[in-house]
Amino acid sequence: MVYTMKNRFNRRLPQAILSILLVLSTFFVSAQDIEGDVAKGKSIFNSKCAACHKLNKPSVGPALAGVTERRTREWLQKWIRNNIEFRASGDADAIAIFEEFKGSLMTPFPGLSDEDIDNVLAYTAAEPAVPKVETPDGIPVPEPDNTMVLLILGGILFFLVFLLTRVKNTLKAVKGDPTSSIAEDADRITRTALKNPKITTLLTILIAIVFLQQTYLGLMEIGLKQDYQPDQPIKFSHKLHAGENQIDCNYCHYGARKGKHSNIPSASVCMNCHMNVSEGPKYGETEIAKIYDAVGWDAEKAAYIEDYEVKPIKWIRIHNLPDLAYFNHSQHVTAGQVACQTCHGPVEEMEEVSQYSPLTMGWCINCHRETKVQVESNEYYPQMHEKLKEKFGDDAEITVEMIGGLECGKCHY
Repeated sequence: MVYTMKNRFNRRLPQAILSILLVLSTFFVSAQDIEGDVAKGKSIFNSKCAACHKLNKPSVGPALAGVTERRTREWLQKWIRNNIEFRASGDADAIAIFEEFKGSLMTPFPGLSDEDIDNVLAYTAAEPAVPKVETPDGIPVPEPDNTMVLLILGGILFFLVFLLTRVKNTLKAVKGDPTSSIAEDADRITRTALKNPKITTLLTILIAIVFLQQTYLGLMEIGLKQDYQPDQPIKFSHKLHAGENQIDCNYCHYGARKGKHSNIPSASVCMNCHMNVSEGPKYGETEIAKIYDAVGWDAEKAAYIEDYEVKPIKWIRIHNLPDLAYFNHSQHVTAGQVACQTCHGPVEEMEEVSQYSPLTMGWCINCHRETKVQVESNEYYPQMHEKLKEKFGDDAEITVEMIGGLECGKCHY
């Protein structure tokens, strides 16, 4: 019996190692070999394009996977750099796309170099990405980081090779009883192997690594509220208002353009429309009636109730930075021309809004490292932009980091 098991291990050990290596190799499959840096293109796509475009399905704009098969490089260069001028030139395809997506205006990107655009196109032409898994509420599930998984799998592989080798050697030393069962032989081999200090030490280290990894991940999530989605006092559909009706975010959150805070809209803003709209397609009259109750609006008489005691709507704040961090909305929305979706995600697709981004310090720093200052299309700081051109050159790609975006005092005053 012992020698039979020994022969099985001798035959199957190489096969087991090969199978594990094949599984691990799937994590390292590279993208197609296409001109342009796919990694850089993905970074630019996520910071500039992802707010309005997806790879595999239409969003505010068309799906971009395989766009290089539908349009020439020259056409895409003109469209991305300044689609407004391109349409004004009379290009039929440019006008058709603009009309197909109901006049949704795409932000021009004159600051992107030919290399940047080629990198983005290479990313869209690479092997199609797996669509993000979404919950029933439409909230994207964060993509897992496989780094630690690979390290653990590598440790398990090493441990299995070592363990199988030790078991093979143990089989040589253990004398089996011809009349004993496989279970009895396996139990005896296991007890003998566990008495080996090298095996027990390696097993302890492996368990400690897994424990510390899980502890680290747990500690890193303390204070984070990504995906936070509280129940609001009124069911308000951002998908209906910002998506289907295409109401500008800044119409309701008007404070974002001129002030530090993006205000929670007052009921009077709601009443600008709902004086005349008393029934909605999603929730009927129920939710709109809550607004009327708050402000004292008589829908039948189409007038405010005299001497009515206004009841504030107790909206629950979702995005909230700690007091130690300074963030100015107008600096980003007006001066930086940053789209709301860059931080808040595709709000126009959310039935109920949740915290899309982690809003961590590292997340902000990476954004400042990658985001380019829109010098040509931005007249907010013309004198500073001229100095930047003199310092770095007219064709230089100036990022927020280069103008002091990583200085501690900018955020922690």
